[in-house]
Amino acid sequence: MTHMEIKALEDAGRDTAVWTEAYDGQTHYSSVILALMPATFILFVATALLLALI
Repeated sequence: MTHMEIKALEDAGRDTAVWTEAYDGQTHYSSVILALMPATFILFVATALLLALI
């Protein structure tokens, strides 16, 4: 039995990870906005610092 055959048998015996969350049919705008707020804040601060240098 070759190394590849042994690996294939070992991998076949393992369970694969399953995605358990389901799509709930809703658009979560508040979650998206909340996730984008830190990046937006950083961009505003960077813009302000660049404008202060001019």
